[in-house]
Amino acid sequence: MITVFGATGTTGAPLVDTLLAKGANVRAVTSDPTKLDALKAKGCEAVTANFTDTAALEQACDGAEKIYLVTPAHLDMRQWKANAIEAAKAVGVRHVVMATGLGASPKAGLTFGKWHSENQEQLKESGLDWTFVQPTYFMQNLLWQADSIAKDGVYHDDLGGPVAWIDARDIADVAAEALTAPGYESKVLGLTGPEAFAADDIAAILSEVTGRTVTSAPLSADEAKAAMMAGGMQDEVAAAMVELASIAPKGYLAGIETTVSDVLGRPARRLHDFVSENRDAFV
Repeated sequence: MITVFGATGTTGAPLVDTLLAKGANVRAVTSDPTKLDALKAKGCEAVTANFTDTAALEQACDGAEKIYLVTPAHLDMRQWKANAIEAAKAVGVRHVVMATGLGASPKAGLTFGKWHSENQEQLKESGLDWTFVQPTYFMQNLLWQADSIAKDGVYHDDLGGPVAWIDARDIADVAAEALTAPGYESKVLGLTGPEAFAADDIAAILSEVTGRTVTSAPLSADEAKAAMMAGGMQDEVAAAMVELASIAPKGYLAGIETTVSDVLGRPARRLHDFVSENRDAFV
């Protein structure tokens, strides 16, 4: 049994599909009971659990040999992960594959890196086998702007520098390998796409794929933070997101990792292909 937390999320949903395609016995966990039927229709067990409910977390992990642990970006995410790790240990889970962030380590200088590092160290100290999946920015994040791009023909750039965007489906596929194949214990898997793109590059891809002119426009740190908070993000978390974006102009988000191709034996998905698959959303 493999328990997947965040089973309706950006990485969790495709992970459930990939694991089922591999023939794995999957228990999908969601905090939203209205999503249980859709999960069960995929052919997996589905349960509800809140990260603050220790008993529910233990029930979600009970009988599972391995779990995939991911939480939303939230001020309480460190405690949520800690609760899940403790629950997994209490019921005899053997291996935890945990999604954190690229560059997370005890030496991290950024807020998110420090927050993720706390849970990484806790998991290391738990006595459980561990694998850290550390992705960069998701290509799926571009869909947050799909409506405004379609309406105004403008991609609003809050990064100001090149980023090696990764498709969340590649994250899921790598996580699936770590959950089903031997040899990934005590591994840190840094994940990026195969190319780094700045704002003008993204606008050019959008223009080519949609057949209409899309330009890029800078979004200031204050504007970006305000937009995230308007979407429901907490002040401290939005500030950490802005801090992360601030290293893009220095090229620190442009590095290319070969992990996807190394693990899966195929190239990582390209941004051009992602935009093409989602063309209708941008027009």
